[in-house]
Amino acid sequence: MSIRGLWILSIKSAHPDQSESRRLLFSRHFPLVEKKVKLLEKDNYIAIPTVPDFINGLLFELGHKDGIDKFITARDTCEKFEQKPVYEVMTSGGPIWPVVVVEQRGIVYCCLPLVTQGASTRPPLIQIPGVTLGFSLLCGLSDYLRQYTAGDIALKSSLLNVYLNTAAPFGKPVDVNSDTVMSKVQNKPSLLSKAQKQPAWKPVLHRGKNQVYLTVTEYIRANQYNKEGTPDVWDLYGSISCKAELEGAQPDITLSVSHTPDGNNLPLDHLIIHPCVQSADATAINMGDPSDMRATPRRVRFIPPTEMFILCHYTVSSLKEVPIKGSYEMRIEGKTAKLSVKLKMSERVKNTLEYCELQIPFYNRGTIGTYDATPSQGSVMVSPDRRILVWNVGQKFPSKSLMAGLNATVNFTDNKAPGAHEDSFCVGQNSYAKLFFKVPDFTHSGCHIDPKSVQVSPNVKFKLTTVQEYLTGMEYKLWNNLGDSLVSNIPHSVLSEVEVKDDI
Repeated sequence: MSIRGLWILSIKSAHPDQSESRRLLFSRHFPLVEKKVKLLEKDNYIAIPTVPDFINGLLFELGHKDGIDKFITARDTCEKFEQKPVYEVMTSGGPIWPVVVVEQRGIVYCCLPLVTQGASTRPPLIQIPGVTLGFSLLCGLSDYLRQYTAGDIALKSSLLNVYLNTAAPFGKPVDVNSDTVMSKVQNKPSLLSKAQKQPAWKPVLHRGKNQVYLTVTEYIRANQYNKEGTPDVWDLYGSISCKAELEGAQPDITLSVSHTPDGNNLPLDHLIIHPCVQSADATAINMGDPSDMRATPRRVRFIPPTEMFILCHYTVSSLKEVPIKGSYEMRIEGKTAKLSVKLKMSERVKNTLEYCELQIPFYNRGTIGTYDATPSQGSVMVSPDRRILVWNVGQKFPSKSLMAGLNATVNFTDNKAPGAHEDSFCVGQNSYAKLFFKVPDFTHSGCHIDPKSVQVSPNVKFKLTTVQEYLTGMEYKLWNNLGDSLVSNIPHSVLSEVEVKDDI
């Protein structure tokens, strides 16, 4: 479980004629690990390639050398088995594998874990601990360098070597978290009494004000069809994040995941906890008995790591209605689209929005030439690429009706240049609108952290900050009532059972 070599390179060249070697920002080899590889591989040993040779092969595999839009049999054939983010890089000395790659902001971080190449068949990646460690090392390294540009990284080789000497001494990753690694480098050793034991994952103790930050983030994703026989679908899920800055080697935190007394009380179906949790109350929910669908507090006890982490994930399946019900109608007549949108907020949702925006993308239509929009509130604009009509609904719905609407006529040009705004399904009347919103200090399920329940052991004074937020997840779509929509067909037998249960 060691690393043979590590490279950081830029895929954005300042000049078209820039040589491959000048793309390199940093590299590091570990002679002790390489000596071990020679002893293990013997006649099958393939040396680490030169920098130009390695970068040549890697950029080819990533599609940055000859273009990703050009089909190359050696790279793009369907017979080639891909296991991203692991690649096989062809070099003049032979293929090297597994090269782990993480690409962020135009910078490529890659490393070569120690894996014997002599075997006739390669083991599954899940059985190679070096791949997991290598990926974790690259993620920690990119997190450490997140504030630097490519030009800065090339000048920070000494800092990178200090980081690697601590995170992976002699090529063996031991602690890849950027916060703890730099704490080891910058801070003095902690002096503890013999009775106290300091965990390896917390090498440096916190010194300063004691603070605990907890945030409940809840997401809703939905597809609304507004068609008979096609039910709307939605998912409600959330997570609780924690950042604890507390003195002591192993501070212990206990809290209750409960529900607001004056809001919604939807039970949490599944509670997936972080490994640092020592104990958590489990509540069995009888999904077949609606009268038993009650929300009960969950008591959680844990020893927090030094960095911000997600304490738990949860889902909610008992939500009866979406937070904002929408209806979208769009009719195409030649190069003109006439559309109407109606939105209604649920009475169970807090009518205070940080933002609420509806985007109506137009695929396979060309760019928007002119438009005439009449919103009941808010403002309407066109995206910079003139492919999306954007309605800024505002930060509040009318208090009496909780409804907002938009009528618009959009005229298109003949500019139908192919690109990202092409969708083979969205032709004719087939289209959708996407809604984005965020409600601060609110969760639809009513889930929150009871401040009075938060206890720290050993007992110290600390500042507690709790935050709640409710926002759209991966997608929140309103499909055009006058067109087709992407939906899975539900068997009639299942529909019949659902109707019978509804009648009961």
